Amino acid sequence: MQKLLDKKTEKINYSNDSTLTIEKIEQFYTTKKNQTLQYGLEYERISLDKKTHKNASYTKLKKIIEHYSLICAWELVFDNNTLIGAKNNSGSSISLEPGNQLEISLCPKESIIDIDIELTKIVELLDKIAEVYDVIFVGYGFNPSNATSEIEILNKTRYRIMDSYLPYCTKGELVQKMMRQTAGIQVNIDYLNKKDAYLKLLFFNLISPFTLGLFSNSPIENNSICPYKSNRGYIWMYSGENRCNFFYKNIFNKFFFKYSNIFKNYINEILDIPMVYIERDNKAVPIQGKITFREFMNNGFLDYKACYSDYILHQSLCFPDVRLKNYIEIRNHDSSDIKTALGLCAFYKGLSLNNIQELLSTFSYLKIKDIPSYNKSAAIFGLDFTINKNKSAWEVVEALFELSAKKLNSKEKVYLNPIYNLIKQRKTKADIAIEYGLDNIQELISYLY
Repeated sequence: MQKLLDKKTEKINYSNDSTLTIEKIEQFYTTKKNQTLQYGLEYERISLDKKTHKNASYTKLKKIIEHYSLICAWELVFDNNTLIGAKNNSGSSISLEPGNQLEISLCPKESIIDIDIELTKIVELLDKIAEVYDVIFVGYGFNPSNATSEIEILNKTRYRIMDSYLPYCTKGELVQKMMRQTAGIQVNIDYLNKKDAYLKLLFFNLISPFTLGLFSNSPIENNSICPYKSNRGYIWMYSGENRCNFFYKNIFNKFFFKYSNIFKNYINEILDIPMVYIERDNKAVPIQGKITFREFMNNGFLDYKACYSDYILHQSLCFPDVRLKNYIEIRNHDSSDIKTALGLCAFYKGLSLNNIQELLSTFSYLKIKDIPSYNKSAAIFGLDFTINKNKSAWEVVEALFELSAKKLNSKEKVYLNPIYNLIKQRKTKADIAIEYGLDNIQELISYLY
């Protein structure tokens, strides 16, 4: 059964490779164990103190993870002496994000029902344990209670290096908010071959502004309505111009061999992004944007030469809304309740079961060049905006929903109900919160929890 790469716990050999080439890097994208399509889910929630509704302390979250690990016999995961999560033998994990958000990452599965069973089991146990420590986990896209300056970054090597460099990149002024306060839902989707990867990467990029709008759920910050229905989505737009939300202008070339070159084209985009750091002998070597990966491959850095695993680390520090690995990550959704998270997973599964070439034809009016402006509209308005002068963003989502629902069996189609209810009302979660006047933190938390 095919496994998605575990980005948190993968053991890497950092031996130097003086002959690292694009062809060798391409193996990262082409390595497949079988032809079974599977789906993964990564579900983040904001961690809050139950009594104060301020950010939960690391001390309490550490105890929750240890307690969970003891009950379920999961292996604890450390970064130096800092406990950062726990994992089981099948590839699922729980982990802390930079601002103490808690992420549940599930091993890939073919069935949404199986995803539901595992996610529900983990969520219910974590929530019960959290009660003992007066902690609640909230499915919301942005920490509504704390200012950025009030949240201390998790003492994890990766996060400390990111925090010291990324805020000073071009359009990186909101990185500290992104790391400390945002929470999202990510769906991972397999592809079969280069052509399938090309078509899915293109299609999911084209529809990404509309899924951002549909799942907007972060309009409230510091006891007031902010200008964005997806505050999280807007913040990610200013988390590094050359690292986030790059739109593949050189990837989807229209020459004859466009399918066969998709991995090389993607790699070439990643190679020209400045590097953050590398690892040697279990220690970080900061680079802080001094060179791109292409320059590292050609000239080295200090006494270090580029190796395959350096690229794996480097690409993980690039954050487009739709990211290519040896599967496709779709990353641009505000966190929400568990039913919506499962509905999101079912929504993408249904779409991916369609003939993607036919989907691209159906939505041929969507263009890569328009994604940045549509993204901004979605962050501000949810789905209350128009494209091509007369088509509503809601119409795009309605068409996507119908195509997804047609491909799911009756048992999995049920998971689309939360999405159907939003579309039927033409209201996002953000719209509902604003309509209810939930600008008081106490009321918002009561509503969410």
